[in-house]
Amino acid sequence: MIMTVALVVVAPAASAADSITDLGVSVDLSSHSDVAAGGGKVFVSAGDRIVVTDADGVLVGAITDLVDVAGLAAAPDGMHVYAALHDSHEVIEIDTATLAIIRRIDFAAYPCPTRLVMSDGLLWAAYGCERDTGGLARLDVSASAPQPIPVVTRQPAAPLFDVAGNTLVLAEPREVLTDILVYDVSASSFALRGEIDHESHGRHDLRDLVVTPDGSAAVLAFSSGYETWDTTSLTKIQEYGRSSSALEQAVGVAVSSDGAHIAGGWWSDDRGIELYDAATGATTYTKMVPSGWPTPKVLGGSLTIVGDDVFAVLWTSGTANTIRLWRLEDVTLLPSTMTLTAPEEATALEPLSLAGRVTMPEGVTAGRQQLEVTRRLPDGTSETLRSARTAADGTFIITDTPPVAGTVGYDVTWGGSADVRGSTASVSVQVVHQSASISLKGPVDWVIGKRLPIAGKLKFGDKAPTARPSLTVIRASPDGVSTELGTVRVSKGGSFRFRDRPDQEGIYIYNFIWSGDDATSSALNAQFVTVRSGDS
Repeated sequence: MIMTVALVVVAPAASAADSITDLGVSVDLSSHSDVAAGGGKVFVSAGDRIVVTDADGVLVGAITDLVDVAGLAAAPDGMHVYAALHDSHEVIEIDTATLAIIRRIDFAAYPCPTRLVMSDGLLWAAYGCERDTGGLARLDVSASAPQPIPVVTRQPAAPLFDVAGNTLVLAEPREVLTDILVYDVSASSFALRGEIDHESHGRHDLRDLVVTPDGSAAVLAFSSGYETWDTTSLTKIQEYGRSSSALEQAVGVAVSSDGAHIAGGWWSDDRGIELYDAATGATTYTKMVPSGWPTPKVLGGSLTIVGDDVFAVLWTSGTANTIRLWRLEDVTLLPSTMTLTAPEEATALEPLSLAGRVTMPEGVTAGRQQLEVTRRLPDGTSETLRSARTAADGTFIITDTPPVAGTVGYDVTWGGSADVRGSTASVSVQVVHQSASISLKGPVDWVIGKRLPIAGKLKFGDKAPTARPSLTVIRASPDGVSTELGTVRVSKGGSFRFRDRPDQEGIYIYNFIWSGDDATSSALNAQFVTVRSGDS
């Protein structure tokens, strides 16, 4: 019987490079948090510090003793990262190589800075402490002593905003009736282009927004899903990931550097990170947050695309309120798929075959690809097997000999290419114990006092053992006494020899016992010998 398991990698299993890193920090859900990348590092604002990892999500350090770190923004060259300190009313500049604070910029006149954006050498900062004191300021960070200049004032709160190209999009966060304002901006001008009114966007809560790198479109994260709007005509272009469930809330959005991909984060037990094709609206990748109790959720606004990877900050409710950095590798690449089949049942120590296929996206030739194969044993250990290759059409056959009985799992992974995301498929096979048998050869009549020889062979299935196991020998004497005589070692060919010197007349029974192991069943055979005196 053949069991077919097919894995279509729109939502791939976590690869070795996918990771969730505990940042070692607890924050309240009302605290600010943001994520930015620069200089080969990832920066996460977390209460009184900024936690730093490398590009693989491995912790490398932290910038501590800060006051309520809010928004982060990286310089285009990656040499500096800027952080808004909400409660101390300043913006700090960080050297990404040394993690040293090299400059502090006073925002006392524009208190409680929150969100930061870098665009064309200018740093933009939303600010606002109390109701109706919010606004937007910008400053030239190339100046020796940059001074914030207000560009939007009298906002109900620190606004959501983003800037790219010559477009600024700004709105009041989390308001159902908010109007989304679109401005023409440059170093020398600032003018309202128009607005997307609340009737047009369906009266949903606005959770986040970004502007595409060329400034041509705004990507809006409403509680019910994502939308793109043309920033010139102020008309809707596309919708993504729409949800009608109150339990699924879109909370953050990011756009790739080429504008082709939109990443959305969901506050939900059933949805985590999704990637959308900006032009078609198709979902090209989806990954649920790994479950636990309680299950962590994507933190609002804490999402970024770095190269082909997506980074998101996860928050877990409870007494700890821990945050973690989730790295998803190669999500913007074209998806591949893998199918894998295996026998439903196999026998330990006998070869089994796995068959499968790697299918490339349309227009991409499969060719011969190297595969990584991992075998998982019932005791929880795993082993990387000899690598395999696909045929030119993507098909493959993998042969393995399971070393033990029980449920044995196999993970087959294609690592991907520069343009295509890798894929993984997994199957489990129920492996039964191999049969064992013992054959014996020796005299059935013997003379008392002489050394009695018995020879034999141990086989597993129709083959000799690959190791040198031992058999237990128990002798039943004519007087009814059974004695364990110890063990006899089996040779690599499976043969063994045994000698005894019987000292009673009558029938002896020599039992040779194999107790079995993780791979083989037990076996028993007995030699009956009638012993007589030498005078008989």
